Amino acid sequence: MDDLSTALGLQWAPIHEVDSDMERPDGSTFPLKTRVVFSTDLPLAIELIEPSPGTPNVRRGDSAFHHLGYWSDDLVSEEQRLDELGMPCVYFRNDEAGLRRIMLNEGPYGILLEACNALTKRPGLEAYYPGAS
Repeated sequence: MDDLSTALGLQWAPIHEVDSDMERPDGSTFPLKTRVVFSTDLPLAIELIEPSPGTPNVRRGDSAFHHLGYWSDDLVSEEQRLDELGMPCVYFRNDEAGLRRIMLNEGPYGILLEACNALTKRPGLEAYYPGAS
């Protein structure tokens, strides 16, 4: 955070603690305990994620670049679309109502693609939703 603040003049939202079980497409689960933070200088948001050894949330190759995030209204259809393109799901998380909340898929060049459900509320991140003012 400090390095990017100095280099780019960014400001940051409060750090968010994540302590949740994530699910793989085969039904197996794994715990994910990490911290994330978002830059507040919209319209582009940068998310920093603390690596979690033993999970997909670790450095990929020689780059610290991990994933590209984007919004979708239907993550189940999005999973099928990406799978047909040869970009299978790595893991996902459902919300309390059973709706898919986030999903990470293998993307091109070793980069993950994170589809975020625009219909699932994520308190504290409202400013990042499509159409937010």
